Amino acid sequence: MTGISIIIPTLNRTTFLKDTLDDLFVQEFEHPYEILIVDQSANPDKVILKYIENKLNVRYYHITQFRGLPEARNFGWQNALYDYVLYVDDDIQCEPNLLSEHYKYLTDPKIGIVAGGITEKNNPNKGTKIGVFEKFKANPLTGFHKKGKLEVDHAKGCNYSTKKSILKDLKGTDQNLTKGAALYEELDYCLRVKKAGYKIFFNSEAHVIHLAAATGGCRVEEIDKYLYSLVRNRSLIIERHITGFNKITAELYLFKLLLAYVWSYKKASLFKVYRNARKEGKKAGKQSVKCTNWNE
Repeated sequence: MTGISIIIPTLNRTTFLKDTLDDLFVQEFEHPYEILIVDQSANPDKVILKYIENKLNVRYYHITQFRGLPEARNFGWQNALYDYVLYVDDDIQCEPNLLSEHYKYLTDPKIGIVAGGITEKNNPNKGTKIGVFEKFKANPLTGFHKKGKLEVDHAKGCNYSTKKSILKDLKGTDQNLTKGAALYEELDYCLRVKKAGYKIFFNSEAHVIHLAAATGGCRVEEIDKYLYSLVRNRSLIIERHITGFNKITAELYLFKLLLAYVWSYKKASLFKVYRNARKEGKKAGKQSVKCTNWNE
């Protein structure tokens, strides 16, 4: 069915989510659209439920059977009504043209993902390369704050759209990446979409301001847990998507990152964290994509 299903995973961010919904309610879009809120907070959000009670195009799901960003993304597209799916975070601001700018390029059969423009609040927004994946480092460069319309290697999780048919064919977001802050979950999906023969197109006009809320969400504060999820998930990316000499250099670069964390935090115990995370990540990278059918 022609239209866009907006998927918003959320966790303990009532005020930010309400403001995000305010911007999404006034979209100037010629086709129908819906908003699916996938809330993984401990309790149902009574404020949000009250706020959306008269909104016919909003569905609220309070989820207790899982906790994870990849799971929330998969639950969202599996329950979506429309052919196109837009993922946004629960702490963004956008103009009324967000949906129409995504839709412009989603209808192209050669394009599998539209990467939207992103300005990070309280962030220098540096970088000249837009959406480039450096294979020799397994490093995704962003630069999504810049103006432009061009083919890129990947999108960023707080503002990208894709086709529901591709999500179904490729099994959506890999739930093997549900560790900590679920780092690189959207990168893995983008690389799989490219391998399937589709293009990823950046349109800066489909723009959001990402507020990066200081509370809530799936942020990981403890350095041991953060490093574990970073090394584990990046190792999955290296194992699954990088070959040859680039694989060697990417692994060396990852070890260099470890040394930087050890030096900065003066914690030799991070070497053990790195070793265990590398082992688990390489194993996960050899496994098939995990996507639970939440409609069963």
